[in-house]
Amino acid sequence: MRVEIVQELDADDDTLEMPWASPVQPGPRYLDLKAHPEEIERLEECRKYPALADFLRRVNSVTSPFRSAKCDVWTTTDLAEDERVDFKLPVKVGSYVDLLFDRPDLNSRLEPHLQLGTKLSGILGPLRVQAQMEICVRRCLFHPEERWGYYVTVFTHAYGVTPGEAEEEWNRAMEALGNALAGIDCSLYGLSADLSRKGGFP
Repeated sequence: MRVEIVQELDADDDTLEMPWASPVQPGPRYLDLKAHPEEIERLEECRKYPALADFLRRVNSVTSPFRSAKCDVWTTTDLAEDERVDFKLPVKVGSYVDLLFDRPDLNSRLEPHLQLGTKLSGILGPLRVQAQMEICVRRCLFHPEERWGYYVTVFTHAYGVTPGEAEEEWNRAMEALGNALAGIDCSLYGLSADLSRKGGFP
């Protein structure tokens, strides 16, 4: 699987605020799935794509050093020209998941996010699946401290002849991503992997 790591850190690049809320009232808002895993089953995307629910349960588990902030999944036949040339398949299932380290001492530093991207690329690159992944390192504003840090958006695009076939490839890619993240230890970054420490979100 092709895996690309991108730094999107310029002033006009996408950023995240944590916790976030839609400007439309009432509208979508951040759900703390780590504290309230029962909310996963209520998400429309998870009901439509069970593999997303499985992924969110794993990445937001009490033993995971990560948490999710946003996500979405879609199926489309509207492919870019390079996708049509590279994969020669007419249907795509695409998704993104915003991920954060669950510790301020990690989410405040750029280096761990770049190391995470490199680690995931090494693990997922050899996977034989009709899919590609883009790992975008971006800036995040953490409230209420008004502290700038970083997060990662993982885009996963999988392809098939039919929607069902594309979804099967996407399921495999998401399972592999979940497995890779489950194997990441904070000691990778030369820091104590004390998961009993509170993260930046009450």
